[in-house]
Amino acid sequence: MSLRTIKKKTEGFFKDKGSKFNSFAIPVNDLVEVKEILSSLKNSHPQATHICYAYRLLHGDIVDEFATDAGEPKGSSGLPILNMIRRAEVANTAVFVVRYYGGSKLGIPGLINAYGTAANEAINKNSVVDLVFMAQIQFHYSYDLGHIVKSLIDDYEAKIIQQEYLENIHIRLDVVLGKEEDFVRELEDRSSGKLSAIILKNDK
Repeated sequence: MSLRTIKKKTEGFFKDKGSKFNSFAIPVNDLVEVKEILSSLKNSHPQATHICYAYRLLHGDIVDEFATDAGEPKGSSGLPILNMIRRAEVANTAVFVVRYYGGSKLGIPGLINAYGTAANEAINKNSVVDLVFMAQIQFHYSYDLGHIVKSLIDDYEAKIIQQEYLENIHIRLDVVLGKEEDFVRELEDRSSGKLSAIILKNDK
């Protein structure tokens, strides 16, 4: 089981017989993010022939793996991408390869090489870091207490997952697992009891 992931989004490129393969290695936390990235790539590459991808997501003690050929011959694209992720020994990682057909068929061996090489190009430009588990916290606060919330977010290096500006500000955060109770307690202390939060879940 891998407890490491990639640090940031990186890109790669491979070309063979006129076909261009643009690759993107991206850290992800769940399937929702994978689908959002796929939708974004489809919008930004409307002329692409295929968008093949693979991911490895950590769920408890299990690594969930998935690969799709997205219309390419079976086993020619998704699996080579997945194998590169496996070789890097990372989880919570997705790699997408966007193909623009160049007019000449590559054959299955050529496709395996192209998709695998493109995926590897993006992964190799990345940094591998320890996979940090997060807990989600949700609360709402009045606008005049924004400075307290911002300071606490900065201190705990929390990541804002969702924020809605209504009569009050509704916010959902990711906090490093193990620090969520301290965050909630300090939120109450700094606001003199005006603010309280709910710990939604722990992603172990």
